[in-house]
Order: sequence, then structure tokens, then C-alpha cells
Amino acid sequence: MGRYKTGAETTAGARRIELSYLLKKGLLRKWEIAPFTLSWNDSRGNPTGSIGITPHYTDEEAYIVLRYTVTARDTGKKTEYNYNIYLVEKPSNLGRGSVLYFVCPQTGNPCRILYQAYGSDIFKSRGAYSYRLYYPLQVSSKLEIYTEKYFSLEKQLKKLQDGRASYKYRGRITKKRKRIDRLTKKQAQADNDRFTKGMGIRLQRALGLEGLY
Repeated sequence: MGRYKTGAETTAGARRIELSYLLKKGLLRKWEIAPFTLSWNDSRGNPTGSIGITPHYTDEEAYIVLRYTVTARDTGKKTEYNYNIYLVEKPSNLGRGSVLYFVCPQTGNPCRILYQAYGSDIFKSRGAYSYRLYYPLQVSSKLEIYTEKYFSLEKQLKKLQDGRASYKYRGRITKKRKRIDRLTKKQAQADNDRFTKGMGIRLQRALGLEGLY
């Protein structure tokens, strides 16, 4: 993997290891040691890097081993990395069962996603970076922000709807269903905004009036 360039970066643009993805795909299961590889592509589908991961998840020990190579852009020097990312279970906020987290190798704080950004050679939590790792909406222009919001909500809805989403349980609307309904309403509003407010910005730009009001 090549080193990252500097400049403002976003969570979407950085390489990431997402715990929910590993669990959903069955790549991280208790008592199973099955090495696998994660790969990343750019917006055109061209490969940009890969990483080997070996899970060790039992009652006695819980961690994953990361193995990858970083190539310096300026010198071409290759450096091999091989280190552990520990896992920890914490009680669920819902009061039922527990939730699995990564332990950030730099801060020691629990997190669900590890990022490699701003030239970092290791994967660590968003809060471990001294430079702010932005969410895409935070760096979107006024014209883009409505479209970004719409597709961000669509992504959240897709994750929720991929699994079972019963409308009611024992006569009561489920929390998951309520969240889906809330996000659906927000997405409808975002869809309206991108064709009304967004269109207004486009019209101002076309007429050379942007910034005059």
C-alpha cells in the first residue's frame, strides 16, 4: 500500500476497517481462526491497496492480526507491518447482551471503525488523529451537500433494511422500524432539497448571481 497524501481527508476517502462489516460477512467469528484479505479500490474501481487479517477471537483472547506493506511514495522503500488490534466487549446500551469494539492502538479507546489517513502507517480510531478526519458532509459545497445528505441517508437505510425489520413486536412498533421511518422521512426531505434548494444554487451560478444575496 502506498502512503497517504496530506491535505484534508474524509472518513469515506480513508482506508478503513469496519467491525460491523467483518461481523456481517462472517469474517470474524468466535473460535474460528480463518485468515482473510480486505482490498480497497478508488472511485473508478482500480485497486489501491490490500491488507491481510487473521482473527483470534475466543473467551481467553480477542484480537485481530494486521499484516500489510507500506511503500513510501518519495523513496519507494517498503516497510512490513504486523501488529495486533485488540477487541473488547461492552454491555449494550439497550441493556441486552454486549457489543464488540476495536481497541484503538494509539488511544486505547473503544471504536467500531479503524482508519488509515494523513500519512499514518497504522490503522487507528478517528479520534486518534491530530488533524480532523472529516465526514463527507462536512466538506461538501453548498451545491453538493443536499445530494451527499440524500445518499448518506440511503446508505443508512440500506444497512437497516438488509436485515430483518419487523414492523411490530408484541403489538408495539419496533425501535428499528421507528428509526427506518425517521430516516425515510429525512431522505424524502433531502430529496426535495436537492431539487429545490440545490436547483436554486445552480440557477444563481448560471446567472452569475451567487453570493449577491
